[in-house]
Amino acid sequence: MRGFILRTCNPPDTSSNSQRGRFRPLRTVSSLMRTYAMTKIFSKLEGAMSVAALTVMFLCIALQVFCRYVLNNALEWPEEVARYAFICAVFLGASLAAQEGRHLEISVCKHSFGIRAYYALTIISTAFTLIFCAVMAVWGGKMVIFVAESAQVAASMSMPMYVVYLVIPLGMACMFFRAVNHVLAVLRRVSDHDAGQTGKRNALEEMSNSW
Repeated sequence: MRGFILRTCNPPDTSSNSQRGRFRPLRTVSSLMRTYAMTKIFSKLEGAMSVAALTVMFLCIALQVFCRYVLNNALEWPEEVARYAFICAVFLGASLAAQEGRHLEISVCKHSFGIRAYYALTIISTAFTLIFCAVMAVWGGKMVIFVAESAQVAASMSMPMYVVYLVIPLGMACMFFRAVNHVLAVLRRVSDHDAGQTGKRNALEEMSNSW
């Protein structure tokens, strides 16, 4: 009986549970830091590829102009390379523009209403962007498979054309990822705004109660 009383009176060991609860925020912060680092690396890689495509386009156009008007001997491949580089720069640049929210939009409706309506319209417009990117990515993937099976090559370089078409699903997938991040950022702003409004109301209630 005495041993039973001693066993029942001993408090439960909650040290392991407290340590687990203590390390949960640290794990959350570390996962967020890893996600942020991966996003930064992805952004730098995407920006470098866009700059490289624009540089190749500029050099090809300059070379073609020089050969045509100075040497009177126009080349065949620079014009085609410049066109393909421009396509790559457009699809990769669209993803970067989606990250910074620099796509064309009609902002009159957003700014004419309150902050919650602004966030709601932003989420709705981004949802349409997600649908568009998903459809284009699937369609672009089907086009890549079709062109690869048909063994089409470029006219002046004998390069497989599926390499050029590959930028369509790649760029749309990157833009889809950016749009998802944009929606999550807007939702975080909404929650922060609601938390701020709740904090203000609580502060006003405390001030009124103190009076």
